[in-house]
Amino acid sequence: MALVKLRIIEADERGRMRVDLLRQAIQNDANAGLTPFFVVATVGTTSACAFDNLVEIGKVCKEVPSIWFHVDGAYAGNSFMLPEMRKFSEGLEYADSFNTNPNKLLLTNFDASAMWVKDVMSLKTALNVNPLYLQHEHDKAIDYRHYGIPLSRRFRALKLWFVFRTYGLTGLQAYIRNHMALAKKFEMLVRKDDRFEVRNDVYLGLVCFRMRAADTYNQELLAQINHSGKMHMIPSMVNGKYVIRFCVTYEHATEKDIVDAWTEIKTFAEDILRDATMEISSLPPTPEKVLSEPQPITGKPPIKKKLTRTKSLRFSFTRSISREMYESQSEHLKDGCTPILVVDNNAMMQSFLKATAENQQNKLKDIQDVDTDEASN
Repeated sequence: MALVKLRIIEADERGRMRVDLLRQAIQNDANAGLTPFFVVATVGTTSACAFDNLVEIGKVCKEVPSIWFHVDGAYAGNSFMLPEMRKFSEGLEYADSFNTNPNKLLLTNFDASAMWVKDVMSLKTALNVNPLYLQHEHDKAIDYRHYGIPLSRRFRALKLWFVFRTYGLTGLQAYIRNHMALAKKFEMLVRKDDRFEVRNDVYLGLVCFRMRAADTYNQELLAQINHSGKMHMIPSMVNGKYVIRFCVTYEHATEKDIVDAWTEIKTFAEDILRDATMEISSLPPTPEKVLSEPQPITGKPPIKKKLTRTKSLRFSFTRSISREMYESQSEHLKDGCTPILVVDNNAMMQSFLKATAENQQNKLKDIQDVDTDEASN
């Protein structure tokens, strides 16, 4: 796998894979003597819940016999149980495989991933493991050890069966539609406030929004939201813009919850913009100052010192990454709220070597002369 070359295809302004660039990438690889063999399209991308055009991508993949066309529907693929969402599944007939995660939108505990494969024999041939000690006489039974890398697996289907029996099709459809309606409500509230903007097409429960201000102010807004402990959101980059991802997840969420959340968000934003106005007013006047300063907001004292990654530990998580990864992906990690531990590979190796040397010295000190003599004898 380490020898496989990966091509990342750029997306258009709505977050969808550009089919023209996909076709060009396939042609370039073929001209270079490489074999294109795997293409992944997404229905409901992580950053902004965008939907790739499966029909156009599928037609391109069908032209190359060596390509396995996989469709990732981890989140939004579950919504295809709604007739109004099936327009995004058009072209799925071109796919060789399709997977979705019921734990993301179907009220199923983590983890649960369902995958459909068009030609199951191709999958089984690639993963078939059949030594003598695993052979049995039940040759007509479905042996799931040939469907994946592990020989055994947990009974994940059982919990999904309980969900289906408990809610039924109409119950799950009502649950998803409620999330869709609440997300639309939040989108409407954001668009009514000129200080904010929505940066994605809202189809399901995800709304990507931001203040019409510099990224630093949006990072501070996210830090304040998460530090409050009332909500938790994560950031992303959409079309080069830092956004905050508001996603409806609570099963019994109501319109009141959405309105209350928006009220809290606006309060944090007003504090941040007011502090920014006060900071700008304290600077010497410049031509740029008049153009860049926010509208003054009065009525409350300045908020406390800005939160930093180390001061916003509540209701957040820590990622440990290498320095090389941090330097290459730093623009996607500036979330303003999540502590990041950058691992220094050289320092870690030196620490390991030092600890190893100290352990060896301690062992030598514990060896008595008599032990040495007995060992030599």
